[in-house]
Amino acid sequence: MDFIFDRNKTAIIYKEKTHSYKELLISLKYYSNLSRSKFQERVIIFMENRPEMLFSFYSVWENKSVNVVVDASSSSEQLLYIMKDSKPTHIFLSNETLETFNDAKKEYDEEIQAFNVDEIVIPDDFTPENMILKIDNREDIAVLLYTSGTTGNPKGVMLTYNNLLSNSDAVKEINIITETDRFLALLPFHHILPLNITLILPIYFGTFVVILDELNSEKLKKALKDNEITVIIGVPRVFELLHKGIITKINQSFVAKKLFRFCRKLNIFSLNKIVFGSVNRQLGGSLKLCVSGGARLDPEIALDLRTMGLPFIEGYGLTETSPLISFNRPSNVKVGSVGEPIPHVTVKVAEDGELLVKGPNIMKGYYNKSEETDLVINKEGWFHTGDLVTFENNFITIIGRKKEMIVLSNGKNINPIDIESEILRGSDLIKELVVTDNNDHLIAVVFPDFDIIKSRQITNIKETLKWQIIDQYNVTAPKYRKILEIKLVKDELPKTRLGKIKRFMLKDFIASHSLGNDSTEDSLVKEKIKKVEIIPDEVAYEYNILKNNIESNYKVEVFPDSHIELDLGLDSLDMMEILTFVDSNFGVKVNEEEFVNIKNILDLATFINKNGGKFSEKDVDLNAILNEEIDRPLPSYPLLGKIFLFLFWPMFNIYFSLKKIDKNKIPEEGALYVGNHQSFLDAIFLAMSMPLKKLKDTYFLAVNVHFNTKFRLFLARQCNIIIIDVNKNLKESLQMSAKVLKSSKNLVIFPEGARTRDGDFLEFKKTFAILSTQLNKPIVPFGLLGAFEAMPFGVKFPRPKKVTVKFFDKIEPEGYSVEDLAEYTKNTILEWYDKNRNLPKEN
Repeated sequence: MDFIFDRNKTAIIYKEKTHSYKELLISLKYYSNLSRSKFQERVIIFMENRPEMLFSFYSVWENKSVNVVVDASSSSEQLLYIMKDSKPTHIFLSNETLETFNDAKKEYDEEIQAFNVDEIVIPDDFTPENMILKIDNREDIAVLLYTSGTTGNPKGVMLTYNNLLSNSDAVKEINIITETDRFLALLPFHHILPLNITLILPIYFGTFVVILDELNSEKLKKALKDNEITVIIGVPRVFELLHKGIITKINQSFVAKKLFRFCRKLNIFSLNKIVFGSVNRQLGGSLKLCVSGGARLDPEIALDLRTMGLPFIEGYGLTETSPLISFNRPSNVKVGSVGEPIPHVTVKVAEDGELLVKGPNIMKGYYNKSEETDLVINKEGWFHTGDLVTFENNFITIIGRKKEMIVLSNGKNINPIDIESEILRGSDLIKELVVTDNNDHLIAVVFPDFDIIKSRQITNIKETLKWQIIDQYNVTAPKYRKILEIKLVKDELPKTRLGKIKRFMLKDFIASHSLGNDSTEDSLVKEKIKKVEIIPDEVAYEYNILKNNIESNYKVEVFPDSHIELDLGLDSLDMMEILTFVDSNFGVKVNEEEFVNIKNILDLATFINKNGGKFSEKDVDLNAILNEEIDRPLPSYPLLGKIFLFLFWPMFNIYFSLKKIDKNKIPEEGALYVGNHQSFLDAIFLAMSMPLKKLKDTYFLAVNVHFNTKFRLFLARQCNIIIIDVNKNLKESLQMSAKVLKSSKNLVIFPEGARTRDGDFLEFKKTFAILSTQLNKPIVPFGLLGAFEAMPFGVKFPRPKKVTVKFFDKIEPEGYSVEDLAEYTKNTILEWYDKNRNLPKEN
């Protein structure tokens, strides 16, 4: 068959330079004459996306040889593995990949001839014998592609001409692509999806391809507009970025936001195209197909894209299936599914839910791995995809990969991708997330979006992500699907070039990237991540002082790039102490906006140096901080607060059968009241249990996230509530707390910092113990029982459950360390709580 011939039109556009079909043919013929590779010899194509890549690729077909297309970003070790496995006779490469090849060649014992496309000049007088690229035998091997390696060492997938062209033939039969279409090539050609669908298929159809040399929003928009692109083939990450940009603009307009919700509910695509026609126009105005493949896209994003009027569809396949197995037809889209099988491909679902496929798209096998081929293609010719699916009304819906499913000891099967999608939908603070299992419970590995965190001036990263994002998921998740541990990492997760997480690498990745995150600081891990310290001479003095101070006080190992929170595990109180040390010893004050830009210890040392810090050794005096005068008045206790308590007294005392135990233990003098945190109503339960004369002098410390509405802020102002922000002004919050206690008034603190999610106690943070020991103020522990059952987290209206408030003997701080005082206070409450949690008792 004639595969390429002179169509008297443009074939390729790259960096605004056009290449006609005639130029393509002349170039590939010249390249084939250079290499003269033989029948079915392997030839490596090792370069970035560019016209010369097409010239090289098709020249191999001209010689009836086999293309081995390799990722241009591969390391020398990865390239060497493929060379040793495939035994190539030739390689086409570029200046960009030359050094990698030379490094690999040192370890390669076979002969291989290299051609650098940046040094190939086609003579003006070169005339090919003919101007046609023919494919003689469709059963010959055309391409050898090495799988991306998400589960281990890659395998060479042998694809014939018939495998590849069966995809093109199926698309032609459905009649959704014609020779008038214009394709945009975004993805690297070493992957089967862009290779077959944006390189082979368009040339087979006689369309033209615009090769994008750099993937950024400006170049993408320009390419779409300038070339009136009709077809985009991408992976989920491309469409997630596109979605994020558009939805942000929609949400900025009240009218657009309401209109979007209305159209989403109606789900009439023809209407969406009219209402949001401006979206398509911004993307060139000619789009007729936006196709996502290579991985699963969140169905909510897919639905949003179609609501925006974009002709978005999803497809599905694997390298071993060339790749297409199915896709949604533009006239019959089922969002959330990967569509219907393509023509001439048969599918069925095995008893365990795995999708099996048979058809002309199925690979010939794995190169030199017949046993592994037999594991995936059975004797009847059915290919085992490894994907668990549902198949209803001819639509395939992916549930998950068999190998990626998490099976807990209780027999529960969990698809981590579903959980990941749900969490990511809830916040833009997370850039990458993966859920895996650890010691029979689920763990979330989070790579935060540091740019957004910086713009919002969030310094307490772990607490913010844990309570505002992961916890929001946990509230509604079944117990076996709850995230019980979170690991924050400061490096991107291990992925393939198309964005698939390499889950088999997660265990080592977590061990080597999560120091400072709960219980990973063993000697083995430390040895794994040992680094060579490179400190600029001008800041070495400041850095070493900081390093010695932090290592001695917080028992952590400091490196120049140690993230203050993620690597060292320091909380907001620790950070305040460090900044106080900097102020006291270097005379340099670091304000909030400046601190947001300081990520690691070397940054802090540099900041001190630039601001003229001169070291003078002094001890950090917390007492001096607490006794520093602060120009901020304490909240008043207005009449409205008293009225509020009077009106709600019947509800809290009768509806909840509120019991107060040992009220006689409430001292006359001012004190710190410290209790467990069970519900949103805890402060009111305590207030209802205290004598009225004490309430006017009693102040409640509360985190700002609990008062995020106008009504809640109004209540705070009426009820002596001091609102603190853990990301800002912790020093000021401590000073306000000290102001209350120094005025012989009472301060109520819930040191867990968050309401319990399961009835169990959380860690008691030591702030209250610092206040007690530094100001010599007694602690009055109190316990709450039944409040969790009355109003667990996530419930909007309380239930009529019996609630008990128990007061304990006051604890004088003398003789206690901060840590011991915090632990003793917690255990005092916990012992009573554990004894009585099933059946509250009264004294």
